[in-house]
Amino acid sequence: MSGEYTNKKVGRLIAAGSRSAIDDVVSVVSRLKAIHMNEYEDDQEGFSLGSPSSRNDVLGSQVSTYRSIVTQTGATGPSDTVPIDEARKMVDGDFYSSVQQVMESFSRIDQIEDEINSIEASTEILRTLEPLGIDLHLLGGYTSISSFVGTCSSPSAISEMNLPDDAYAEVVDDVVAVFCVKQHEAMMSSILESAGFQAIEVPGGEGSIPSMIQAADKERSELDGERQEIQSKINAWTEENGAELCVGLELLELDFSESEAPVKIAVTDHTFVIDGWITDDRSEEVIGALSPYCTYTEYEAVRPTIFHHDDDGHHSSEPKPPVAFGDHQASAPMELLTDAIGRSDYGRMDPTVFMLFSYPLFFGLMLGDMAYGLLTISLGLFIRRSFPSDKTDQLMRYFGMLLIYIGSATVFFGYMYGEFAGFEFLPHIEAKYATEDVCKYTWEHGACFKDAYDVPAWVSWMTALYPDGGRIHYVLELPYSLTFAFPFHRVSSDLMNLIVIAIYIGIFHLMVGFILGAIDEVRVGHGWQGALYGKVSWMIIMVGGFLFCYDFYREDSINTPGLALISVGLILLVVHLMHEGMPFAISLLLAPIEAIGLLSSTLSYIRLFAVGIVGVKIAYAGNDMLYSAAIENFADGGLGILLGLLALVGWFGVQMFAWVLGLVSPNIHAVRLHFVEWMKQFYLADGEPFEPFGFEERYIEVDNTT
Repeated sequence: MSGEYTNKKVGRLIAAGSRSAIDDVVSVVSRLKAIHMNEYEDDQEGFSLGSPSSRNDVLGSQVSTYRSIVTQTGATGPSDTVPIDEARKMVDGDFYSSVQQVMESFSRIDQIEDEINSIEASTEILRTLEPLGIDLHLLGGYTSISSFVGTCSSPSAISEMNLPDDAYAEVVDDVVAVFCVKQHEAMMSSILESAGFQAIEVPGGEGSIPSMIQAADKERSELDGERQEIQSKINAWTEENGAELCVGLELLELDFSESEAPVKIAVTDHTFVIDGWITDDRSEEVIGALSPYCTYTEYEAVRPTIFHHDDDGHHSSEPKPPVAFGDHQASAPMELLTDAIGRSDYGRMDPTVFMLFSYPLFFGLMLGDMAYGLLTISLGLFIRRSFPSDKTDQLMRYFGMLLIYIGSATVFFGYMYGEFAGFEFLPHIEAKYATEDVCKYTWEHGACFKDAYDVPAWVSWMTALYPDGGRIHYVLELPYSLTFAFPFHRVSSDLMNLIVIAIYIGIFHLMVGFILGAIDEVRVGHGWQGALYGKVSWMIIMVGGFLFCYDFYREDSINTPGLALISVGLILLVVHLMHEGMPFAISLLLAPIEAIGLLSSTLSYIRLFAVGIVGVKIAYAGNDMLYSAAIENFADGGLGILLGLLALVGWFGVQMFAWVLGLVSPNIHAVRLHFVEWMKQFYLADGEPFEPFGFEERYIEVDNTT
């Protein structure tokens, strides 16, 4: 099954009880994961917001510690879930003590790394000063003598300089040490600056520089050994306790989440009140779980309605029901698209199921290459296998499944087009004047088939996947010049057919949008009147406009029924605009302008052929220039083999580029056709997602009924 066409029914839940039971209620609500909480404003209706539990600060500190260690150790959780009672026994007080020891070990490693960085910085300076041959303590620290130690971009200038008798300079390569009396300090500083002098901050210490370097290297080696020893112990601890560490983190996150939950609940000195939404299918379960702890529970299902302003012009103060997706089954991956634009108002038609059919169709029409389709399917399977759990990383699993859907559609249309990696391998139909020497197969109307040329054998064998090796000819002529042919060469022979098909798909797709909008108007909107004036009017304009444009283009004549339908649709549209508050004169002017906009929406679907043609041409160019060059160079031998390899690598790069571009560009345009052209005909993204309170466990198993 593809899934449900509307979102789930929800209802309002009010539950109240003694404040002393609030911790138990929070635990139940958290583990049920069924209540979308409405948060009270502070001091509203005599209530105030609850406060976190007394353990909140302690739990927050422990969560921070565990998260830090999990990140640094790279620990992974258990492969199977652990019951919560067993999990708490696994991470008792002794285990937390060992976790703290690991944290202290990481702190010691940080200290060691800081010390090593400091030693390395000092050693680098010492190695720079070592050529001077002067003990470190002699380079500075004088009271009556000024010293200048550093590097110089023009050391020869100092060597050739006539220094005062009371000055001394030692120059080795670009390292200099200059000493002078205090009276000449300013003069010497100016001289050195002109020679490009850069001072070095001499580290503290005494003795010869080589011995100090040796001592520093020894100290660094000892610190590095200590770090490796500590890291080895951490790795051994992680290997033994990594699963328990992840379980412990999840337990703490669960407890921390529950400790903060009271801030979402209204309380007085003696009572609490929970205000929220639950899906209708879980109402009995939720009420049954809360009843032992609440003195009052009330549930009222909400009838789907469209929420409008109150009569005084203000918004209603009542919260709107959140939108919970129905059971989408096979169409569940399309929730990624629906959530990207936002959820509809409660009770409206859900486009998710419809996109299961239209989105892969559009993508496959545009990309339409078996090689790229197989690559897309492979990527989707890889993502699904990389995130094997249904309980976690659901979005990535949905994304992987979406890739499988659009990849399958790409393979299907690649088969219909006879395309693989940009090669058109199916035979082409030639005109009937072609000679029998060229034609090896003649069909009944006098035309013949010509095998595709310049197609490598590793592609051309795929003609075996078709009846009679692809030498078949089937044409289905439908009214209004709609032609389905096989084989269908979208680039070389059937381009115009593809353009017509794209336009007709656009008309059908938009019509489905108007129908869904009309259904919503009848179910949850303005009734039959809203459907007639707001949606049926557009359908009439579309049908009339199609008939009018078709006859004008094909026969250069005026289609009177089409013109009449356009007139009727415009009249209904004017009435609709007046119902929306537009003055008659403005409605009369605006209706034709909006009707013309429908033409641009329809023509926007021409991108279904245009985007695909661009992708094919990129792949074709790579095949024509690089693959052919690679084969020719391989045949030449010698240096040609190297050139052939380079051309083959270039061809592979073009194919990867064409595939990546094929993933991005058709997706962008398929999204545009759905979000901009189609959904605006019936969809209002004004809904709030249904987000039940509760912590999503990955490694622990919680009894959600208690």
